[in-house]
This record gives sequence, structure tokens and C-alpha cells, in this order.
Amino acid sequence: MQKIPKIIHQVWSGIYDPLPKHFKILGETWKEHHPDWDYVFWDNEKMDNFIYEYYPQYWDVYQSFQYDVQRWDAIRYLILDKIGGMYADFDTECLKPHDTLFIDKTCCFSAEPENHRMRFKKRAYFNNALMASIPEHPFMKRIIDRIFSYEPPTPDQNHTKRFMEIMTTTGPLALTDIYEKYSLKEQVFLIPAEYVSPYDVVESERIRQGYESEEFDSRLKDVYSVHYFFGGWC
Repeated sequence: MQKIPKIIHQVWSGIYDPLPKHFKILGETWKEHHPDWDYVFWDNEKMDNFIYEYYPQYWDVYQSFQYDVQRWDAIRYLILDKIGGMYADFDTECLKPHDTLFIDKTCCFSAEPENHRMRFKKRAYFNNALMASIPEHPFMKRIIDRIFSYEPPTPDQNHTKRFMEIMTTTGPLALTDIYEKYSLKEQVFLIPAEYVSPYDVVESERIRQGYESEEFDSRLKDVYSVHYFFGGWC
């Protein structure tokens, strides 16, 4: 069985602001716990050059996305399709090596907390904040086919509509919809939330504000990484 390459990918375009200090600190945790993995930082120029070289057929659609975050979603699927490895958002903190999570796995996504799943009334609900894949995995190709069939809607700055536009075109709701229709679900490993998302979005906000409790600490026992749901994109 082909193994997931030992490469960590992180994306920060830098077109508006440099990478904030707190994200640099979180990014370093991935290097610290994966010393034998390569690390690739993707800025806007590197992303554009990557598409020019490997996916020129998608350039026009890539540029047509209504919101920048849709491009930053889309590029991560292309990176994993071409290169493989592990992608991690900058609002995630690594607590220990992820190698054991990926044993005998070829395509992995991080499940979200149960109340997130319930909110959207989905049988399974996962995100693109932490993913890992071998190159050219058929599920990743299915995602790319869906993502790049995008047709821009009429521009609308309404917050709720913007949120749903992103979620249903390049984000978690798009992924979930593709997964629900995918016949080979056994090819896709949904990493249990207790390993990668021990706190929901409200709890994560409390933690970022300095809240501490024994109950929260107890959830870290089996955790590999923590997604803090900064949510600056919405």
C-alpha cells in the first residue's frame, strides 16, 4: 500500500498581512513533533506558480472564486493531489506526532465535534483544516472535479450567504456532500474528533480567551492536535 508522504503543508497567502505571531507559534508545533517530515510554506506566489505549472486548466476557475478563502481551500486539495502529505491550518496546534494516525491509511480528514454535525443534520461531518493523502487519491480527485465545476453567483456580502457560499462550494459542506455520494467510503478515514477537535467552536473561543478547567484538560489525554476554529475567513 502506498504511504502518505512525510510532508507538512501550510498555507498563508500574505497578500493582506504577514503571518501573525500566534500562527507562527502554532505552525512551529507541527515541525517540532514531526522532525523527520519536510515542511512547505505556501504563500500567494508559490500557490499561483503551482497552478500555472501543474493545473493550468483550472486557472480561470481558481481566479473566478468570489472569495479569497475559496482559493485557499481549493489549492490545498490540488497540493495533496499532486504532492501528497499532510495539510494543517494555522489555527491548529500539534501535540504529538500524527504518524500512527495514518498507518494503513491513504486519505484522511478530521471529523468535527458532534454538535457541529448535528447543526447541519449530517450523518458525517468533517473539515479541511487537517487532511492527509497520498498523491492522486481518487477521493481527492472527486473533490477537485466538484470544486472546479464552480460557477460564480451574483456577488453578495450578506454574512450568512457568504458563509454558506464558502461552505457549500469549497468548504466542509461541499466535502460532506461529496463523501455522502462516494461509493468507496472505506477509502476515506475520518479521524475521530476526540483526536483532532476536542473542543467545539464555542469552547475554542473560551480557551483562546484564557479559560481553563479540569474537564477541558481531561479531553487532551488522547489528542494528537487541536483545531481552535479561529474562523477569520467568515
